Amino acid sequence: MTEKVTIRRRDELPMPMIYLAKPEHLADWYVSQLNWSLGQGRRELSISCFDAVGMGHPAGESAPVVLRAVTNFLYDHPEVERLDILCAGDACYKAYSFHWNMWYAEHKPH
Repeated sequence: MTEKVTIRRRDELPMPMIYLAKPEHLADWYVSQLNWSLGQGRRELSISCFDAVGMGHPAGESAPVVLRAVTNFLYDHPEVERLDILCAGDACYKAYSFHWNMWYAEHKPH
């Protein structure tokens, strides 16, 4: 399952015009996007992640919650062929990569 996931850094991603009070709400929002895409027949999925410090949950807090939710989604939906996690900027990319590697990398980061 983990081989289906790629985390990439992107400089320019349009930030969604949403406000979600907790990282758990953000995770639910991403899973609803994935469910919708899957319902449309797509098997190669993606989500765009941001460092939402202004909303009160920086990437370091939201990354583990979002990654856990999308990982559970992938376990529940083996028909998904690929999931790209696109990260807007360095802070977001570092947070998501760090947490992903803590769980799944052969060699853990310090």
